[in-house]
Amino acid sequence: MAIHQSAPACFMHWSVQRVTKHLYSVSATTNGKEYTHVGNYRSVEDANRAGRRYVSALAHGIENQSHQASQALAS
Repeated sequence: MAIHQSAPACFMHWSVQRVTKHLYSVSATTNGKEYTHVGNYRSVEDANRAGRRYVSALAHGIENQSHQASQALAS
């Protein structure tokens, strides 16, 4: 029988808030306490896509590339 080691739990969440009629702000967290501003987007779909991409990139250890990609999508 193989012995399995426990991996640390991972909490990742993003939040989309409506700022104006056509502007949505995205923030993400990995611990539930400290949020990082991901960017502002013109649609809720783009905002959620950026949030998913950001937390996925954090999970794979490429935070800087994700931030640059989210900035490119926002412009």
